[in-house]
Amino acid sequence: MKKSGLFSTNAFSGKCVVITGGAGDIALAIALEFAKAGISKIALLDKDDVMLDKAVTILKKEGAHVVRVQVDLSSKEELQMAVEKLYSSEGETWDILVTTAGLFIGTPLIDSHLEDLDRLMQINALSVLEVSKLIAKGMIKRKYGKIIHIGSSSTYYGTPGNGIYAASKVVVNQLTQTMAVEWGPHNIQVNTVCPTVAETKFLKFVEGDASHAKLRERLKEKMPLKRLLKAEDIAPIVLFLASDGAQLINGAIIPVDGGSRLVST
Repeated sequence: MKKSGLFSTNAFSGKCVVITGGAGDIALAIALEFAKAGISKIALLDKDDVMLDKAVTILKKEGAHVVRVQVDLSSKEELQMAVEKLYSSEGETWDILVTTAGLFIGTPLIDSHLEDLDRLMQINALSVLEVSKLIAKGMIKRKYGKIIHIGSSSTYYGTPGNGIYAASKVVVNQLTQTMAVEWGPHNIQVNTVCPTVAETKFLKFVEGDASHAKLRERLKEKMPLKRLLKAEDIAPIVLFLASDGAQLINGAIIPVDGGSRLVST
């Protein structure tokens, strides 16, 4: 197993992490970084059966102890049963929760539909609240916990076509701050990382596709650092927030956008 770039190979020894949206690129990058830093157990929660299997296979090759949980995060009942099963089979010693599951629907507000907003709110906001409540109950009992949400830099400004998506992500920011205040007395720190558009499977450069090439170059040009964000850029920040070095960081909304939010056009 390769060593983590920032943490020792036993930095998270004895700790266990739950990651929602576990089959996604960002979740996998985070899980791999935890594995390199000696995490004792990783639970991946996701609806996509095939991609979940692929993520588990990759992590096990790195020597990680992985618990695979297929669950529809939009179903409160299914999520509750999945977490209860996780507790009964693996115990309640889950120290870290990372919520990466997300849905994007881009449309001008004039063309938007309430059904789309409902779907966005269900995955991007309500599932975050529900899984956080379920995992936090065990954290409160043990007086220890780290919760890190993956938000969006779109919450910092208005972007044509991103209105209802950004609205669902703003809810996460407010939930983060309230969780931080309500659960802080139980030694639980809650923070949100807000990345800009990252080079994941949702934004892959398609060779020969002019529209993708133009989008990629436009996004890169807006970045003062002149490069696009990668999932691997997000992972170390999440690990820092999950570490004991971040004990007094609580309720923070942290942009990871290369400074693009500072550019006016």
